[in-house]
Amino acid sequence: MNIEKLKQQCDEYLNSNIEELWEKALDIHAHPEQAFDEKYACEVQCEFLSKNGFHVEKGVAGLETAFVAEYTSGKGGPCLAIISEYDALPIGHACGHNLICTGALGAAIETKKFMETTNCDAKLKVIGTPAEERGGGKIIMLDHGVFDGVDMTIMMHPTSDLSRLAGRCMSSKRISITYTGKSAHAGSHPDRGINALNAATLYFTATGLARQHFKGDARLSGIIVEGGTETGLIPERAVIKGSLSCFAGSDLEDYANRVYHCAKGAAEAAGCECEIEITDGYLGRVPNQILSDVCKKELEALNEPLLPGMPDDFGGEDLGNVSRVIPICNPYISIFPEYKISNHTAQFRELAKSEAGKHCIEIAAKCQARTLMELIVHPEIIDKAKEELKQRMEKGS
Repeated sequence: MNIEKLKQQCDEYLNSNIEELWEKALDIHAHPEQAFDEKYACEVQCEFLSKNGFHVEKGVAGLETAFVAEYTSGKGGPCLAIISEYDALPIGHACGHNLICTGALGAAIETKKFMETTNCDAKLKVIGTPAEERGGGKIIMLDHGVFDGVDMTIMMHPTSDLSRLAGRCMSSKRISITYTGKSAHAGSHPDRGINALNAATLYFTATGLARQHFKGDARLSGIIVEGGTETGLIPERAVIKGSLSCFAGSDLEDYANRVYHCAKGAAEAAGCECEIEITDGYLGRVPNQILSDVCKKELEALNEPLLPGMPDDFGGEDLGNVSRVIPICNPYISIFPEYKISNHTAQFRELAKSEAGKHCIEIAAKCQARTLMELIVHPEIIDKAKEELKQRMEKGS
């Protein structure tokens, strides 16, 4: 088997489908849907995959907009999964998930072409995961066994600056604090009031001072979503929403404990009652060098400029939870290589429907498919990737 020649032939097959994929990317971009409501994007993908010979199951894990599409050749062999995301932000597809999902579709049909040609022993899944931006669809699907039996996963995310293979990202916690005081007229009887907003102010002062003792990667943010109703009244209720994140899970627990005591102490100082909830967010991504090296080789073959190594990033994603159970490969393909810009912005939203977005889909589909072809031919690489994951988890992540 001349695998390099087959890869090139499969790339040509992808090229013959790129215009349709681009039309679907623009269509999904024009119909942005937020967490758990991605009905249109889900239907577009399921229809395409069904038309291209995949068996599609919708509504998996009790989620209306989640799906799994399967294709098996030979006697089954290793189970390889391409992950699709397709939820939007309130300002639209400002994180480029319209490109993630259509890149996944392209990778799926190109890999399937290879499987048909070789009649190899392999199972291919496309796992459609809603609510990455808010809600953690992958975590729900992981808990419901959707990823059971999957040997490795791959997912592309668009980025700016040069393309890269992703390193670690951050683990996070969500913070919710409610202070309850006592209302009184601020002019006539301020002595009868207990100011809940004072407690909120003390919380931000206390955590601001505490951050001097956090490591450099820690991120703590928060806003006051309630802080009084009238200027002439002592605020009897104040509500804070926030987030806390860092790379190491052990550090995160320590910081959460400090934040809890800051919140509790602020309540005591102001004479308020308080309710404090600090809950788990997303777990940090555990990178896999073995799989990333395979994908890097394919990106180089496609002449895609790359950042060296596997850079960390300060964001978070629910793929991190999956990465702690199943080895992942997570290429980030650039839609703006000139310099780094922020996603979740109007600029990134517009780039996600530009010609650079079309290039992103092509490179994403080809590099993911080529990586999967290599793993199908050399399944022992997957075993090495699993061992790497095991070792990383034993060291603590």
